[in-house]
Amino acid sequence: MKRLHRYILRAFIGPWFITFLLCVFLLLMQFLWRYIDDLVGKGLDFSIILELMFYASFSLVPLALPLSGLLASIMAMGKFGETNELFAMKSGGVSLYKIMMPLVVFNIIISVAAFFFSNNLMPYTNLKMRSLLFGIQQQRPEVIIQNGIFVEPADDIFIKVDQKTRNNDLNGILIYDHRATSTPNNVTMASSGNILITEDNSMMILELHNGTRHEDVKGSNFQHQSSKFERQITYLELDATGIDKNNEEFFKGGYEMLDNKQLSYTMDSLNAALNEREQEICGNFKRFQIYKGMNDVYSGANMSYAYSKAPLLRITANDESVVSKIRIDTLLSMMDNVQKEQVYEFAVNYSRSADTYLNIVSDEIDGTRRWIVRHEIEWYRKYSLSLACLLFCLIGIPLGSIIRKGGFGLSMVVSVLIFLVYYIVSTTFESTVKELVTPTYFGMWISTIVLLPIGIYLVVSVANDNLRINPRVMNKIINIIKFKRKKKGESDDEDI
Repeated sequence: MKRLHRYILRAFIGPWFITFLLCVFLLLMQFLWRYIDDLVGKGLDFSIILELMFYASFSLVPLALPLSGLLASIMAMGKFGETNELFAMKSGGVSLYKIMMPLVVFNIIISVAAFFFSNNLMPYTNLKMRSLLFGIQQQRPEVIIQNGIFVEPADDIFIKVDQKTRNNDLNGILIYDHRATSTPNNVTMASSGNILITEDNSMMILELHNGTRHEDVKGSNFQHQSSKFERQITYLELDATGIDKNNEEFFKGGYEMLDNKQLSYTMDSLNAALNEREQEICGNFKRFQIYKGMNDVYSGANMSYAYSKAPLLRITANDESVVSKIRIDTLLSMMDNVQKEQVYEFAVNYSRSADTYLNIVSDEIDGTRRWIVRHEIEWYRKYSLSLACLLFCLIGIPLGSIIRKGGFGLSMVVSVLIFLVYYIVSTTFESTVKELVTPTYFGMWISTIVLLPIGIYLVVSVANDNLRINPRVMNKIINIIKFKRKKKGESDDEDI
């Protein structure tokens, strides 16, 4: 390795390592902000929270690597441009392609490592994190209560709330009690309430206010009773054995817990099952919906007359291949008004039945396809995020050469803007993939397709010195920003 290459790598690896840790930390704070209300103040051991943060940080690595590569590239090349080292390199006959070569090789290695990390280590960490979260939810049932969703915090107790606050105050409570010791169809509704957990985690105490209770009377199939209350306290027994970390069998089949080989096998199995189900639905529709009741329809008609007058009509009572062509007018001409009304009634009933059946099975098929698409998204994600490390390097190197400013300030702003474009495009089209609007491969690669030509254009333009920003113009922009900040600070002081 040439001395120049070593020097460029040293200038890049330092900022890359720092920005990588910073990106992981920021993404981890976003994760904690999402679950902070459900974890802090719930009596959980600090070691459990640290373990959850450890697994969560590993799951954020594939997303932090591209951003750190982009930021470090802009910082390294911006520093070279700010200190005129980049100009000295070009004056010595070193082209931009040779200057960026060690950074490209390094990011290729990072991309390959990122893929193996996502494919081999990520499924394990996702499994551990999901298992730990499930264990926390089982020990602390108030954690799983979410707005507008039925949950089961205790065995055979189902609760839905309209709103839950940080202090576990509940509004709009609906409780279904299906325990064996309870009366049948036991339903409780309350306008507000609160959840308390005993110190030994053995009981959950529900305090309800201003509600009603409806339940069937035991020994009677038709009587039920209703009662109103201003305040009611319900005690629910919990499993106080602690957090169960041996529940990984429940989550091993999830798409986030599989590597690409397992995902491919699972997708093949799901597609085969889907094709088999579609064939079954098609056969059922032909057998039981289109020709169902045909014998009843034609029972009042003179079939021998129909055969003689309608030679194209072939009706076999117990045969699935029933009709090739039917002369409906000829059949109707043989029937009286009563028989015609029966035919119309049969047609309407069977059309409605067929429409209902198709709506039901179409929802089933769409649900299966969405489940398959989730596996496909995870399969493509491992490749797209890995390639993004190299893509952002190709964008960051020419941008740093153009900006010619090192440090975190301007480099951070530019990096965040570019990453937001990438993230918004990826998230938007990923949502369309989940809704079966666009193909999976297109939705997962569209962000790369958008940014790759931009990166190539920037590299070629900067290498040929066709695209540059005058340092004086850049300094004026920075001075204007500083002046506005200073002026704003002075106005704030005057207001004070």
